[in-house]
Amino acid sequence: MTGVGLPSWPIDDARIRLVLSFLALDLLYYLVHRLEHAVPLLWRFHALHHSDPDVDVTTSVRHHPLETLITSAIYWFAVLLLGIPAVVVETRALTVFCTVALQHGNIRLPEWLEHILQPVVITGEPHLVHHSVAYDDANANFAAVLSIWDRIFGTYRRFPRARQERIVFGVCELPPRGCLSFFRMLLTLWLISRHLALEVTNS
Repeated sequence: MTGVGLPSWPIDDARIRLVLSFLALDLLYYLVHRLEHAVPLLWRFHALHHSDPDVDVTTSVRHHPLETLITSAIYWFAVLLLGIPAVVVETRALTVFCTVALQHGNIRLPEWLEHILQPVVITGEPHLVHHSVAYDDANANFAAVLSIWDRIFGTYRRFPRARQERIVFGVCELPPRGCLSFFRMLLTLWLISRHLALEVTNS
């Protein structure tokens, strides 16, 4: 049998390997998400997710197909390269499904529960900040599950609940409700490019 041998984990303790594998995948998501905001081409795909003017549970599946293809390729390459156990992949997938539903759903946790969870998990309140139309706010709270990555890299931002109510969602390069139809959502890449070109022309 021929093939490329993948590296094995140098840690014998299975429980520690599982924890480190989960942390590695969660950190990878954080880094890829930051790249999607920092690299113009990637942002033009990812902007579809942010273009929703009414953040709700449907926003969690509002992703451009090409963005999904790119991020999935990176994710699975890392899984194979690092030899991530299948149980970790499945556990994290279920965890992300639950946290994403919580983050985008019309669910408001009690403030006391938010204070307990936020030091560890990205809950709905900090993630709503990430969907703000304001540039600095949108470039914060990138993590999917654990908030430690945003805290470590200085991208964590939290608003008081009263300010949460005043957040305007969307993307400043796009009209507030101009990307609600299916075909216009697929054209987000072109719409943003055209808008930026018009800005340069008019400046």
